[in-house]
Amino acid sequence: MIRRSFLSLLPVAAMSAPPPRIRLSIGTYGMQMLAVDRALDLIRKTGYDGAELCLMPGWPSEPAKLDTAARRRIGALHFPIPTLIENFNLLVSDEAHRATLDRIRAAAALAHDISPQSPPILQTVLGGKPEEWRTVNKRMAARLAEWARVAEDNHIQIAVKSHFGSAANDVGRLLHLIGQVSSPALGGIYDYSHFQLMDIDLRESLLQLLPHSLFITVKDGRLVDGKPQFLLPGEGTIDYDTYFRILRERNYSGWMLVEISRQLQTKPGYDPVHAAQQSYRFLSAKLRVAGLRP
Repeated sequence: MIRRSFLSLLPVAAMSAPPPRIRLSIGTYGMQMLAVDRALDLIRKTGYDGAELCLMPGWPSEPAKLDTAARRRIGALHFPIPTLIENFNLLVSDEAHRATLDRIRAAAALAHDISPQSPPILQTVLGGKPEEWRTVNKRMAARLAEWARVAEDNHIQIAVKSHFGSAANDVGRLLHLIGQVSSPALGGIYDYSHFQLMDIDLRESLLQLLPHSLFITVKDGRLVDGKPQFLLPGEGTIDYDTYFRILRERNYSGWMLVEISRQLQTKPGYDPVHAAQQSYRFLSAKLRVAGLRP
């Protein structure tokens, strides 16, 4: 059979669908000591496809520190900012909760200022403790619904994730909260580093959560005396070959964010340049082998 005849037998979708592609980003969360312009320049020159801005108090990229000129400079770079990171807690006082809603509004204003055509997604953890889940999950869902309403009113999306030490520490709990809210402004994040610490299966958790996730976060980790110790990608025991093969099987295309844990940032001798470059070298090589990156 000649090639033309063979191609005529293929479904149109199979012939026209682009191959899956992972775009790598890293955040200024791990670069608190660097000015925003310096951090973004480092990220771009390292080879990343985009960057995340950390909006937490004390970081150079928190909204109050970025005036109109700074926001214009970031937008003028034409370097993708797919996500923003905050650190919220659903289980706080009413006053603190109202302050969280104001921070979501401030994040939304920044998102539209720097990328009006494609506002970045705002990500956060959720707070609480694993043992509290049964008594707090309804309150968490009600508060999360308020976050989502403010996000929807301000035309951004919020992505939330499980954390080893939080109330919503596994896939089922996170999906329960997302399902209770059921808002187009709310989605999940797949971060296997937390599930790994609880011996949750990679394939099972990925297939469950990926359809509900707005992006993927990667880092490594291990338990030391029962406590989590987070590492750079490739420094732990996560099987990235299997991980990326599953993504390839699922034809996943989207953003993959490198997260540099606060634990690493506060270690003596921490170097944000080394952390960014080492993470990029490891992940980009693995993704190319998996056929997920050109």
